[in-house]
Amino acid sequence: MKMQDNFRNIHLWLIYLLLISTMVACKDEFGRVIPDNQGQQDTVDLVYGKPKVLLIIADGARGESVRNANIPVMNGLLDHAIYSWVSLSAEHEDKQATGSDLASIITGVTQNKHLVMGDNFSNNNLQTFPTVYTRIAANVKAPEFKVYSSSKLFVDNLAPTAVAKLEGSDQAVADAVKEGLKEPDLTMLTAHFTEIDQAGKATAYDNSSARYKMAIENFDKQVGEITKALEQRSTFKKENWLVIITSSKGGPFEIPPAQNDNTIFSNANVNTFTIFYSPKYNSRFINKPYLGSRFSGDFLRFKGGIFAEMAEADTLFDLGDRNSEFTIELKVKKNKGPNNTYRFPNYPSFIGKREKWESGAPTNGWIMAFKEDYWMFNARGPNGSGEVNGPKLNNATWNNVTVVGSISSGGKRVIKTYTNGLPGNEMDVSDWGVIKSPAKLRLGLVNGGSNWNEGDYYIADVRFWKKALPESVVSQYNCEVGISEDHPYFDALAANWPVVGTVTDGVLYDEGPFGNTLKVGNTTYEISKLNDFLCAPSVETISTLVPKSTDITAQIFSWLQIARQENWQLDGRVWIDK
Repeated sequence: MKMQDNFRNIHLWLIYLLLISTMVACKDEFGRVIPDNQGQQDTVDLVYGKPKVLLIIADGARGESVRNANIPVMNGLLDHAIYSWVSLSAEHEDKQATGSDLASIITGVTQNKHLVMGDNFSNNNLQTFPTVYTRIAANVKAPEFKVYSSSKLFVDNLAPTAVAKLEGSDQAVADAVKEGLKEPDLTMLTAHFTEIDQAGKATAYDNSSARYKMAIENFDKQVGEITKALEQRSTFKKENWLVIITSSKGGPFEIPPAQNDNTIFSNANVNTFTIFYSPKYNSRFINKPYLGSRFSGDFLRFKGGIFAEMAEADTLFDLGDRNSEFTIELKVKKNKGPNNTYRFPNYPSFIGKREKWESGAPTNGWIMAFKEDYWMFNARGPNGSGEVNGPKLNNATWNNVTVVGSISSGGKRVIKTYTNGLPGNEMDVSDWGVIKSPAKLRLGLVNGGSNWNEGDYYIADVRFWKKALPESVVSQYNCEVGISEDHPYFDALAANWPVVGTVTDGVLYDEGPFGNTLKVGNTTYEISKLNDFLCAPSVETISTLVPKSTDITAQIFSWLQIARQENWQLDGRVWIDK
C-alpha cells in the first residue's frame, strides 16, 4: 500500500514538473513574439506583421488564355491564393479602351459613379469617388506608395502624381518595381503592364496568336522577378503582404460555338483573371457558377416581321376592367439585332392584342415589347394608359417574363412585372377603364411603325391565365418547361402554346382548354434547333458570385484594416479563403 502511495506521489510530481516546464516554454515563446514595450499601439501588427499590398495589373489578359498559357510562377502561387479565371470587368461598347476598367479597379465603384467613359477622363467624378490611394492616405498614418506603369493614361489620371513613374516598357516596369520594393516603409506598390493588350490588339486576344501567348508568358516571368524581389526584402518575414494579380479587361474574341454558353462568361472582352495571394491563405478556386438548366428543341424564329395570329378575335384575351385579374407569361430569347447588339431601341413587340403598336400607341389594348436591354408591358384603356418596365433581360439565353394584374387589399388594380421570377416595377391602373381591343391576339410583330419590326428573338411556353398568380407561384414555376395538372392554378389556365417543336403547316397549337390555334402570318419562316440556358442568373447576380474589378479596392481596404464607410458607396465585396 505504501509502495502504491509512493508511485502516486512520484506520478503527481512528474505532472507538476511537466506543467511548470510548459508554462515557462510558453512564456518564452510569447516573449519572442510580443516585445515587452507595452506602450506600442499596433499590437496586432506586431503579432501578424504590418499589412502591405502589392497590386499587379495587366491590361488585356483574358482569363481563359492566361489559364491555358505556360504560367509556372502564377500557378505556383495558387496553393495559397483565392483565385479565378472567370472574374469579370464591366461590359462596354468600346472594346479597345482600358480607362474605365482601370478606374473601376482603382476606385472600387462602377462606371456610372466614377463616370470615366472609355479612355475619356474629362468628365470624371473622382472627387466624389476618389482613388484607393486617396482613401488610404486619409485613413493610414504616413502611408508610402509606389506606382509604376507603361501607360501614360494610367499615370496621368489614376496614380498619385508625386510617386508615379511612367516606364517605356513592361520590362522597365518590372525592373523599377524591383528597385521600389527596396523602400522599407512601403504601404502599397502598384505595377501596371500593357504589352499583353498591345499584342491582343495587333493579333488576337487568344492563345492561338503566338504573340499574345508569348506576352502572357513574359508577364508571368516578370511576376516571378517581382515576387522574388518581394521575398528578398530584409523585413519580409516580419511583414504581412497581400499580392493581387489581375487584368483590367480581356479582349474581343469570337468564342468557338462549342464553348459559347451565351452568358456573360462567353464575352471574351470582360473575361479577366484574379489572384489574391498571401502565404496565410488556404487555396480557394472560384469557378463559373451554376447557370441553370437547358431548354432544348426546335423553335420558330421571330425575325423580319414574322408573327403568329389567331384566326378570329376573342375577348378571352382582353384584360377587362378594374375588377379583372390575369397573368401572362412566356419565355423569350433575344438574338443580336440590327446594330449587332442585344439592344432593341425601337420597341419591337413579342405578344399583344392591339390594332396598332407605334409611337404614341393611340389604340386601346395591350402589348409586351422589348425596350433596350429590358422589356415592358404597355396598355391603353378609354381613361388612361402607360407602361410598366420589366427587369433586365439576359442576352442570348432564355428568360421567363411575366405580367400579373391583381386586385390589392385596398381594392386597387395593380399590374406587376417579373423576369425569371424576380419582381420588377408595378403600377396602379385602376382608373384606366376596360383594357380591350377588337384586334386578334398575336405572337411577334404587331402592326406599327416601319422600324418596329427590328426584333430578332424566339418565344416559347406562352400561357394566359384568368387569375393573378401569387408571387410565390410565379417564382416557383417560372423556370420550368411546360405545365402539368399539379400546378396550383392549372384550372385557371386559359391558353398554353408551347411553341417548341416543329411548326405544323404554319400552325402553333394551343394545349389549353379552348384549343385556340395560332397561324403563322408568313409563308416562309425559319425553325432553329436550340440548346440554351433557361433563367440563367442575371449579370448583377453573377457579379456577386465571381470576383470583379470593383472587388480589388474592397479587398485592399480589408487587408489594410481600413474600415469601409457606407458613404463611400463602394460596389465591391471582400473574398475570404473559405
